[in-house]
Amino acid sequence: MSESGFGDFEFERKFFVRELPAVAASDPAPALIVQAYLFAADGYAVRVRVQGPAPAKLDAPPAELVAALGEQSLGTMTAKGPAVGGTRYEAERELDPLVAAQIVGRSEHVVAKVRYSMWLGEDGWIIDQFLGRNAPLLLSEVERGGPVVDLAIPSFCVSEVSEDDRFRNEYLAYQPFSTWADEYLRELDRRGPTFVDSLGQNQFEGS
Repeated sequence: MSESGFGDFEFERKFFVRELPAVAASDPAPALIVQAYLFAADGYAVRVRVQGPAPAKLDAPPAELVAALGEQSLGTMTAKGPAVGGTRYEAERELDPLVAAQIVGRSEHVVAKVRYSMWLGEDGWIIDQFLGRNAPLLLSEVERGGPVVDLAIPSFCVSEVSEDDRFRNEYLAYQPFSTWADEYLRELDRRGPTFVDSLGQNQFEGS
């Protein structure tokens, strides 16, 4: 959630990634995130999340992953609105992690992922490596306290998906990436990479 004077709004851009870059893999403390979507329709969503240090074993059902987090976990509940131009309403509050874990463990529409964090230049970036039926999806995100303009885009960002609703977590909770990955990859090969050009001047690494 944004920590700026904009209040309950987040400002982010999101990109499709083919391989986990070395700069992300070197994160000494990746986080495991398991989140359930209690409601998702027309861009609105209610999410309950449990997160904590990633355990060694990740090939497990969501309920077992949540249990593996144990007492080190953090629980949150978040309400989101539709995204417009890289901006989205997001109100979040902390939950008792045990209660959050019980909700997630009993939910049908769940997304699990490992989050790697890094600083590149002046921006903090994350890469989410999705698990279960959303594997092998990799997405990178950058978030700021205001609109993400004039962005220096790293070379591992293959194509921008900020405006592609298929890559929102609530969509992935209902329509896992594995069910439409081949279709997307064919689409990407056909049209090539695309990047949002309405948020200032994009700067590409190596160009």
